[in-house]
Amino acid sequence: MTIQRSVKAVLLTSGIVLLCATGAAAIAQETPSEAEIDPDLADNGPIGRLSARLAYNSDTGGVAALGFSTNRLMGQDQTLEFNLRAEEDGTSASFRYNNDALFGSSPQFGLNVLHAQKDAGDIYDFNSRVTRLEPRLTWRLSPQSRFTAYGILADTEISNVPATTSALIRADEGRVKTTGIGGKYEHQFRPEPGSSLKRARVRFGLEYATSDADNDHIKLTTSAQSIHVLAQGRVVLRSQLRLGTLQSQSGTSSIGDRYMLGQASIRGFEFGGFGPRDLAVDGDPALGGNSYGVAKIDVQFPGAFGEAGSRVTPGLFVDVGSLWNLDDVAGGIAGADPVDDSARMRASIGVSLSIKTGIGPLKIHAAHPIASESYDRTQTFGLELNATF
Repeated sequence: MTIQRSVKAVLLTSGIVLLCATGAAAIAQETPSEAEIDPDLADNGPIGRLSARLAYNSDTGGVAALGFSTNRLMGQDQTLEFNLRAEEDGTSASFRYNNDALFGSSPQFGLNVLHAQKDAGDIYDFNSRVTRLEPRLTWRLSPQSRFTAYGILADTEISNVPATTSALIRADEGRVKTTGIGGKYEHQFRPEPGSSLKRARVRFGLEYATSDADNDHIKLTTSAQSIHVLAQGRVVLRSQLRLGTLQSQSGTSSIGDRYMLGQASIRGFEFGGFGPRDLAVDGDPALGGNSYGVAKIDVQFPGAFGEAGSRVTPGLFVDVGSLWNLDDVAGGIAGADPVDDSARMRASIGVSLSIKTGIGPLKIHAAHPIASESYDRTQTFGLELNATF
């Protein structure tokens, strides 16, 4: 208990400093990734860029997006990005703003805004809506590392929950407002000349949030990624490790806060296809989990089909991981049927194919789960196609 109070005190003190520096309140359920600056938008490039994107993913279905970006907003030190996205079960709009010189050379000021809504579909049998505002400050600690402090202010609503679904989901119905603060550290390693290592990066995140639903939680995340090029470029080895945990300090976590994983984490499983489920109600709804761990290894063989097949890259992969832990396991319609939230290993092996097409990259894989549970929802084939105009 003393350690928890100390962590809260440090986080709250950091939050006051952050809010004073930005002059605004904070938010976001999970820190969005940094917007990449397009190389076409150089000093002598266009003032802005309008883009359209069509995509298909076997997890989310068809996606259509429209975006605008510029790095010449009222000077050369400000960038702005706006995106609209529509998919089968919902829509979203996001806004990102960065100012490199608001406080001088450091820190960089940023503001992220997101509004998203989803209708009941194959994964969730309820409607959801979230609005997030996130002011942030980023310090470049070195050419390879940076630290970002951010604030959290979120308004989330879960509605139209069926009366026959899990009591654990019905308990989350309603509107919740969340505030909090967080920090992320990222370091990219500089490969040695002649080394097979071409890229490596580690990230660490810590977040504290409190809601008017009487839930306070601390979220810890870490990830590591690396790329090795072997055999004079004929073999590319990609590895990835991701860990995350949400620890409630009071109350219980919501399905809107818990992690939900799919093919992006372990191929061969649908989104929400593994982890705790309520098997005592119709549809066996996925509940997500407070903790997860995932390890992925991909081996790709560029040029395996010779010069004529240079656009096609075959590969092999192994994915291993688990999603587990709930604050409350009283499932069933009346809350009388315990849910199994233990850490159960999932793993898959498979083959992949990456194809450079005339309209965009096409990625295909076939996966075979070698460790799963009888109630998991598997998906043998996965496909992702992106076309940007």
